[in-house]
Amino acid sequence: MKKKIYQVDAFTDTIFGGNPAGVVLDGSNLSDLHMKKIANEMALSETAFVFRSNDPEYDYQIRFFTPTEEVALCGHATIATFFLMAKLGMIDSQKEKIVVRQKTLAGILPVEIIFKNNKISRVMMTQAKPKHIHTFTQLDEIASIMGIGKSDIGLKDFHVLPMIYSTGLPDIMLPVKDIETLKKIKPDFSKLALFTREKKVTGVHAFAIESVDNNVVVCRNFAPACGINEEAATGTSNGALGAYLIENGIIKCEKSVDILFKQGYFMNRPSQIYVNVIKNNNELEIKVGGKAVLSIEGKIHLT
Repeated sequence: MKKKIYQVDAFTDTIFGGNPAGVVLDGSNLSDLHMKKIANEMALSETAFVFRSNDPEYDYQIRFFTPTEEVALCGHATIATFFLMAKLGMIDSQKEKIVVRQKTLAGILPVEIIFKNNKISRVMMTQAKPKHIHTFTQLDEIASIMGIGKSDIGLKDFHVLPMIYSTGLPDIMLPVKDIETLKKIKPDFSKLALFTREKKVTGVHAFAIESVDNNVVVCRNFAPACGINEEAATGTSNGALGAYLIENGIIKCEKSVDILFKQGYFMNRPSQIYVNVIKNNNELEIKVGGKAVLSIEGKIHLT
């Protein structure tokens, strides 16, 4: 059995930028073991497998695998998958915006595919309703694990603490005082993997504010328990961070606000993740997206 497989760099329009994801557009006849082995062979943070739908409730089922396990949702692999489908003509480009529904382990979520002059411009995915799960008041352990001082945690002009937030996958949002502090983070990955498993989260999403006025945030994501020491772009984590920033009053939102997250810059894979937060009766709707570029295509031979 042979399957076509692609590598797509998501959250960038430049090859070798952003976060690469594996994409298999035809997941039919693949067992869970096949998908795990393919994801491990690709050695990317996530590989997405697409299944056609016969259910009127959704258009496609997408399953996401890290090199070690299946996860409920992956933002950058979602962007990569639907960008690729649009690029290959599998999704119509006659309209300016098309909405498709993807079924994931995090639920059925709409994805907006935006076209300009019949060419794909951007993919935006609606994430699950944000949840604030836990607040950390004791900072010694997490500071030690991340290789920074306790006084490095927090933002200069705001009294905020690390919190677990989720828009599909739970992560620890870790504010640090400035970009230099963010750059010097050097986690003990073995301890971090144990810590995140204990807290039942995917990883730690550390961030510093570049500009409150222009809504620009710089971030790093660490998920060694999922086989990803550091990731160049993380859609679900930045969606959750968008909710954290609004609900903690760091970025203002009356009805709608756009936030730019810069990630991967310290890994030489610069990524730009766009998050749109919509407030409706004090409830937040989170959309995350960006651009992508096809970098590799080929076939994988399965026995």
